[in-house]
Amino acid sequence: MFDDLLGDFDFDAPATDFDYATKEGWRQFVEFVAQRPLPLTMAEYEALGSSERALHNIARERYMTIGARVATPSLRHVAAAIRNAMTDNRSPDASKSGVIISGRPGAGKTTAVQEFGRLFERARRQRAGTEAQSLIPVAYVPVPTHATAKTMITKLADFYAIPYSRNANYEILLGRVSHVMRECATELVIVDDIHRLDLHYRGNEQVADALKELSERCPGTMVYAGVDVARNGLFWGSRGEQIMARFELVKFEAYDTTNPEGAAVWGRILVDLEDSLCLIAQPPGEVLTVAAELRDLSRGSIGRVAKAVRRGARRAVEQRTERLDLDAVLASLAKLREAEGWIEDEEKRPSARPKRGRPAKTRR
Repeated sequence: MFDDLLGDFDFDAPATDFDYATKEGWRQFVEFVAQRPLPLTMAEYEALGSSERALHNIARERYMTIGARVATPSLRHVAAAIRNAMTDNRSPDASKSGVIISGRPGAGKTTAVQEFGRLFERARRQRAGTEAQSLIPVAYVPVPTHATAKTMITKLADFYAIPYSRNANYEILLGRVSHVMRECATELVIVDDIHRLDLHYRGNEQVADALKELSERCPGTMVYAGVDVARNGLFWGSRGEQIMARFELVKFEAYDTTNPEGAAVWGRILVDLEDSLCLIAQPPGEVLTVAAELRDLSRGSIGRVAKAVRRGARRAVEQRTERLDLDAVLASLAKLREAEGWIEDEEKRPSARPKRGRPAKTRR
């Protein structure tokens, strides 16, 4: 009765899920290469054996999700900001520069910082030659939930696989982490999910101070990424003034298609995304016929569009049509938008549960 629920789910397809928060997982991500599969005609594809066809589909899946990267204006802005900060930090007399990336969920913040980190590490290792194995040019760490200064530093210790005891105090851990960073020549430290530091609470203020101290003691340039970071108090008071003086803020805004330039940029991104799907019967540029609808339903979020389009591509492969059903893609986005509206309504309702933590001192 329920035998068809799993459809054509491929249990044998290899996963490409990386543990970015460890040096081994990050290295796997950096070194992973997903080549674009060779183009086939429908006749050539149908002539493949089941094993060959499965391998071709796996190659397409890997390419469209990991191998293909769309050079959006936001990604270029992030790259320029990080390059500028890293260049500033080469001067020993200058105060430490950094970058904060902020935007709504699905805007592509994490993808942008990870992609820049990957490209930078590849280039650095290539230049280092035989000495590359001892280098860890980039560190990536997400802010843990309910973070403290100590748990934040232990996250970095875990990334580098630095051994420590549960009783080790914050100062000892900070010293070990900063020492290893220098020994491994870490030049870029990516701190993701920075919005988890709600500075309404004193414990999170201590985490922010810990990150500042780490920045001063290690040679790497700090890059923070998070959801609407201005809401969590990161820029409040004297601490906020110091951050704003040293960090460049890069905002990931929704794509605006109300003007010709913005519409052209949105169109180029959609065409690149469509091309990355490697669908055999997909007419090039057909996605542009629903460009306006995709913009409206996604609220200008390329991340939401990419998810819906890739799901549509998988359906096209399963159904042997090899062409996007654009009506189904729009319907998928509409459902996502409906769900987000429901969540927003729920968030507006008063909660009976108090927030955790001690409130920070009132700022004047």
